[in-house]
Amino acid sequence: MENQSLKDNFEENKSAKSPALEKRQIYRRAGVITFFTMISRILGAGRDLVIAHIFGAGMLTDAFIQAFTIPNIFRRLTAEGSMTLAFIPLYTELRENRGREYAKQFASKTLGLVIWVTIFLTALGMIFTPQMVYLVAAGFSNDPDKFNLTVDLTRLMFPYLIFVSIVAWAMGVLNAEKRFALPAAAPILLNISIIGAAFLLSPFLEQPIVGIGWGVLIGGVLQIMLQIPGLHRLPQSVLPKWPWKDPDINRLLHLLGPSLFGVAVYQINIIILRNIASFLPSGQVTYYYNASRLTELVVGLFAFAFTTASFPDLSQHAVKQDWEETMNTLCFTFAATMFIVLPSTAGLIFAAEPIITMMYLHGEYTVWDVRQTIPTLQAFALGIPAIASIRLLVSVFYAFQDTKTPVLVSALSLVVTGALGWWWSLSLAVVGLALGLSVGTWFQFLLLMLFLSRRQELTLHWLAWSNLWKYILASCLIGGFAWQVSKLGNWEKGLFLLKNWGVLFAVIGGASFLYFVLLLLLKDSQALRWWSWIKRYGSS
Repeated sequence: MENQSLKDNFEENKSAKSPALEKRQIYRRAGVITFFTMISRILGAGRDLVIAHIFGAGMLTDAFIQAFTIPNIFRRLTAEGSMTLAFIPLYTELRENRGREYAKQFASKTLGLVIWVTIFLTALGMIFTPQMVYLVAAGFSNDPDKFNLTVDLTRLMFPYLIFVSIVAWAMGVLNAEKRFALPAAAPILLNISIIGAAFLLSPFLEQPIVGIGWGVLIGGVLQIMLQIPGLHRLPQSVLPKWPWKDPDINRLLHLLGPSLFGVAVYQINIIILRNIASFLPSGQVTYYYNASRLTELVVGLFAFAFTTASFPDLSQHAVKQDWEETMNTLCFTFAATMFIVLPSTAGLIFAAEPIITMMYLHGEYTVWDVRQTIPTLQAFALGIPAIASIRLLVSVFYAFQDTKTPVLVSALSLVVTGALGWWWSLSLAVVGLALGLSVGTWFQFLLLMLFLSRRQELTLHWLAWSNLWKYILASCLIGGFAWQVSKLGNWEKGLFLLKNWGVLFAVIGGASFLYFVLLLLLKDSQALRWWSWIKRYGSS
């Protein structure tokens, strides 16, 4: 273990001296995250397909989606949305200044904090479930059966909050130590568990959709078990310690205070939009959910992968006040993120019809459902570049241990998103909600940019202007290509027409190839880096 620790320190020092090595490490980590996230997202899409196929787009699916939303809202409050981002910079500071053993003790106390808080919230949530369901889906109260089913499913799944918060704590510890595989792989087990429950448990229950809820709980336990070997190798104790009256825990809570409020504002945003959707005709919540899941696929695969991979380095540079390296890491991460996010956005917008059709047009999901989901996806996709950029910008503020600025910006964007979503939903239904969220996200991005530009340590050169215009140009061109090729399909026949599969692969493969060739011709640094790797591994 001591030799491993010396090796880790050597690698960290070496990374600090070599920006080129750090870039390779960020790409390697992002590759690991993307690989496991891709498997998870594919299984997540499979999970949604199974649910859509078995239950369709109606009362049962709407009830499950809204029920699963509630513990997930609290999850983002207690774990992924705030705890992880606040924990890593402070853990890094303690490790750099006081040593690894001290940092590990702090991590154990943080685990105690997470467990106590989530048990308390779960107990409250299970007691006041009807009120929470009404808060998220007031429109369901017009249908007592739908409302009561949502209440029952929410109560069943609420303990998932405890399990997933422990997983998020493990992710924070492992990511801070620059280990990313096991946290990235955790959602795979959740999706497998839900799919397995749909086939092996649901058919034997009086209310089959309840089997999906049990699948969520089983998946949460499996995710925890997956993290234990990685924590043991650090080694990091998985036994919680008493957290109260500890000065470093107080510092963490001080950082968490504004960040919790900021995440709460974002979750209020989701609650408002979901509540508006609950008043729309049956099935609209499912259209919203399916379209948003595809958006999250792109963001989770690529944008969050690079942000997660670079966050420990940004935190370490900020602790050392090495602003030049901070700028270099920021610039590289932004360019690497936009290199993939912008063409993916163009693909979802201009090839929405073949993508939605081939994924959902089967079983109880009808042509009408597909036609409603397509414009919803296009409206969501408009906000993807802003979502990816916001995640990176917020991580920068957290690396500086500034949690107040993102909170202020989130609060302002809440007003814009809620107002626009409500206004546009009156005429555009669920598409208006998605469009309001995208516009509100861009508003949030611009405000964060404004505040970040005022920091004396940074300049706007990190936006990688020399790369950005190339990505925008190439993405517009491949968008036109995808739009034209998509017209060759007979999409009302769905996945049962072989020609449609050929057109879909031509759209995805042709657009990807064209994008890469265009950027090679423009001598883009990211494309050239990929080309050098392809040649190196191709010749080996």
